[in-house]
Amino acid sequence: MQQQQQSGSYNLLAVFPDETIAEAAASKLRKEGFSNDEVFHLSAGSAGNGEFREHGPNTARRDVFLQVQRSRPNPLLVLIFAIVFGLVLGALATGAGAIFKLPEPTTIISGVIIGIVIGVVIGLLRRGRVRGAIGQDLTKTAAPPKNLPQGALTVVALRLADPDNISRMSRARAMLINGGGKIDRSVGRK
Repeated sequence: MQQQQQSGSYNLLAVFPDETIAEAAASKLRKEGFSNDEVFHLSAGSAGNGEFREHGPNTARRDVFLQVQRSRPNPLLVLIFAIVFGLVLGALATGAGAIFKLPEPTTIISGVIIGIVIGVVIGLLRRGRVRGAIGQDLTKTAAPPKNLPQGALTVVALRLADPDNISRMSRARAMLINGGGKIDRSVGRK
């Protein structure tokens, strides 16, 4: 149902991203007791100055929670890797020295040193746990608004019979916000 814009000021104005969402919000307002003389369905840009406030959680905090940081290597784990690899390569060097008739102390020492170096490198390069990115998926964020056709009815405006009725105004504002609209703050100021 399309209604003509009436001249005069509105008490409340909400802009929606889509015409069907705006119509659903207007229908809900009518269903909740707001009359056809109070609820108006307008085209985009027909009223208000476009001063909006984001409702919901602080969007600036999102960057803090999306930071990803990898933990540093555990020094105890690096030491354990060095000892284990040193012992394993020392034992392999002892076996290789016996088979190939290599000098005993030099072969064992070089095997242990090479094992320690390999153990330290593996311990330092081992990937630690990832901290941050606590479940947010940036692919699910809202897409930029679509190009709406000229004259799309994406605005719902209210001109209440009793603008001093705060509870009724708050109820209408809550329905518009919960319906996906952004309240234009420039409308309804005295």
